[in-house]
Amino acid sequence: MKEYAYSPYLKKPEQMPDIDPLKPAMRVMLKMITKTHQAETAAFVPPEGVIVRKMQTGSSDGSSLDTWIAEPENCPENSPAIVLMHGGAFYLPLSVSSLALGCAYAQKMNIRVFLPEYRLVPSFTAPYAFEDCLALWKELSEKSTAYGIDPERLLLLGESAGGAIAAGLCLYLKDTGMKLPWGMLLVYPVLDNRTETYQSAQRYEDAVWPLKANSHMWAGYLKNAPEEMMKYLVPMQHEDLSGLPVTYVEPQEIDILCDEGKAFAERLQAAGVKTELNVIPGSYHCFDSDLTSEFVQNVIEQRINAAKAMLETE
Repeated sequence: MKEYAYSPYLKKPEQMPDIDPLKPAMRVMLKMITKTHQAETAAFVPPEGVIVRKMQTGSSDGSSLDTWIAEPENCPENSPAIVLMHGGAFYLPLSVSSLALGCAYAQKMNIRVFLPEYRLVPSFTAPYAFEDCLALWKELSEKSTAYGIDPERLLLLGESAGGAIAAGLCLYLKDTGMKLPWGMLLVYPVLDNRTETYQSAQRYEDAVWPLKANSHMWAGYLKNAPEEMMKYLVPMQHEDLSGLPVTYVEPQEIDILCDEGKAFAERLQAAGVKTELNVIPGSYHCFDSDLTSEFVQNVIEQRINAAKAMLETE
């Protein structure tokens, strides 16, 4: 991996592996990695004052969907909530770092955070992950009282590949006249399958999340994807971003995805959507896995302040 000007206040990153989920030989590796992730999340111990539990809901085809819930002890009823779509290149399950971040948001904002375990590539290509998250959104919106949440104060948060799901879901809800989230937060989001056309992709092609791995991710996810769903599966392909709720976009400076995040934010602003663009200097993809870092804590505080500002908007 090339040397880049990462912030000295962050731990030295390791390059993520280039996995082609369409190669049969990779399936064994993915199964091993998935088992490791699942064992780690099952053994996760939440911070003091936070409860983590799991529930099951149905997806659009009748399948069962596991969703983790992070909530503070004695969380008030009818409170705002966050639906967090985790990253993982569409082929990795919820990680401990995403679950820990969910706990941090729950604790600091005194709200519930829902983290769906959507179905993964290669067994389930698009639009399965999208439809799983849509099913959870409908469940929470329609049965909000049962979950102790305020349906008028729901936020969508997407990390990395989860950013594509969150943004696409928001666009789909708008186009179909369904209830929109009160706000959306996109953190080092995946938004465009034409990543190689952006300058940051050329500048940082061998950074933490390499360009080659990104190409394999999109190829695996979009295999057999319905053409009519493409503008929701790849949010930058949607021709009209107007009408979306207030949005916070946080690209990382040293990341192939940086420029597509900025481009999406600029399109939102041009479409009249209230948008906060916050590029984090010296940061890299998934830099926030180290919650002990003061640098990371400061950025998390910026996200929380953005989320609070959304919730306070009438």
